Amino acid sequence: MQRAAPIQKSAPHKILPVVTRVIEQLDKLFIELSGSSGQSRKERVFQQWLSSGKASPSGLRHYINALGDQLEDRKIRDEFSARAQRILLHLQSGYVS
Repeated sequence: MQRAAPIQKSAPHKILPVVTRVIEQLDKLFIELSGSSGQSRKERVFQQWLSSGKASPSGLRHYINALGDQLEDRKIRDEFSARAQRILLHLQSGYVS
């Protein structure tokens, strides 16, 4: 009698608490700059980023770039990028609140 192969369950993505705090700050900034339509775009970008496997502190730049790509206005995109980079600098210096 043949045994069925065990079903592989995908492991939930684990995100470090510090990364979660940074994501919350980035999401807040994105919604502030993108308006009410930003919530659904942010959710979609987050799910894509999470499934990419880059959910680590070093992968946050990918998340910032993906969010920035959602902003059509160049001036707003540049502002988002600059402010998001400052958030990452705080992370790198150990001052994430």
